[in-house]
Amino acid sequence: MKIPVLALIMGAALAASLPAHAAVKTIVLVHGAFADGSGWKPIADILVSHGYSVRVVQEPETSFDADAFWTRPVLVSWSDTVMAA
Repeated sequence: MKIPVLALIMGAALAASLPAHAAVKTIVLVHGAFADGSGWKPIADILVSHGYSVRVVQEPETSFDADAFWTRPVLVSWSDTVMAA
């Protein structure tokens, strides 16, 4: 229970620190080991409510190379400034 609460707090802090008119318009959330993209849902909802476009990468977690393979196209698919977290 501590990890989702911490993630929610971090997401709220991130959303509060980046006004919607900032250069960053798209935020890509990438999960870590032993998790999946669904853990970012509360944070993604907060960021969307603040006007950001949010994408969550669902990596296969089979290898670092495979994770990078699935993440790279998401990062390069926008012409605006993208922040990855």
